[in-house]
Formats: sequence, C-alpha cells, structure tokens
Amino acid sequence: MNSSSPVLDITEYYLPLNLSQVFGNKAEAALEIGFGDGDFLIEMAGRKVDWNFVGIEIKGKRFRKAVSRAEKKKIKNIRFLVMDAQIAIEEVFSPNTFSEVYINFPDPWPKERHKKHRIINTDSLEKLSRIMKAEGVLEIASDHRDYISCILDVLDKKAAFKCAFPPTGYVISPTDRPQTKYETEFRGKGKEIYYLRFIRTV
Repeated sequence: MNSSSPVLDITEYYLPLNLSQVFGNKAEAALEIGFGDGDFLIEMAGRKVDWNFVGIEIKGKRFRKAVSRAEKKKIKNIRFLVMDAQIAIEEVFSPNTFSEVYINFPDPWPKERHKKHRIINTDSLEKLSRIMKAEGVLEIASDHRDYISCILDVLDKKAAFKCAFPPTGYVISPTDRPQTKYETEFRGKGKEIYYLRFIRTV
C-alpha cells in the first residue's frame, strides 16, 4: 500500500496497531466511528494538521467516496478503515491510543426488536474506553431523543467516563465542529441536534 494513501490496510501491520508506524509520527490521534462520506473527518484533519485521524466505516460505497475525497484534497494525516467498528475497537487498536473519539448520528434502530444493534452500548463503551487515553474526549451527535436518553443512561453508569455537560448531559447549541451531511439536512428541516461530550477518566 502506498504510504500516502488514505486507505488503512491492517494486513500490513502487526495487531494491535501502533499508529506511529502507520503515520510515521507520534502525534495525537482521533477516531471517528461510522464516518459516512468522510466529510466531518476530512474537515477535522484539515483543521488540525498536527493530529492524526482514523475513520472506520462498514459500508464500502461510503468508504470509497471518502477515500476519493481525501485523495483529491491531498490530505496526509488521515486513514480510512473499512471494517465492522465493534471488531475494530476490540482487536485493531492498542490501548491508550486516541485522544478524541467521534460518533456522529449513529443509526438509532428505533424499533424495540432492533435496539440490540445500536453501536453504543455497555459492551462497546467498555472496549472503547480501553483504546482512549486518560482525559480523552468522546463526542456523540444525534437528532434522536430516545437514543440520546439511552446513551446518557449507559454512560452515566460507566465509571470510565464523566459528563462534560452537566446537568442535562448534552447541549443543543451549535458548536465549532464541522457539520456532517446529515446534520445539515436535519438542521434544514428544523430538527434539534443533541451534542454529548464525555471525558475518559484516569
């Protein structure tokens, strides 16, 4: 694999990954789970050129679109991995790797029988906490109020995370974060967006 390619081919490395070998430096690292078309992560990589960014996406079409965008922009501090996120956070990354983790508009799976498929749950948060650095930041954005309530309930029970937005656990005011495609669409329809931020405790 070309070292300048934004594609992360984990077969080229020993697992769990040491990102300094992937990027050739020891910069702070951020992870986005479910990057969609890659617009959010690509803009973040452009804003914070002294950081390294990794994105995980399971849908091949979205993955290829994000790779194409990053290549056209010649962004060097980003890598995309096409893989199931649950497997990736458990098996691919070394402990204490990421200083920031973003989960933007995860599928809410609103039907009761489908809720077991939600990406954010007790088990996934346990795995995620292991690959985050102490004082690392977990940011979640969603327009689905019920899912937000469930996420807050799970996070409140995890000693590994503390809320940065007490007492509600979220804010709805715009932030300086890049807007995803979904966020732009939802805001255009007048939907309320909920932003959560939790800190990985020592």
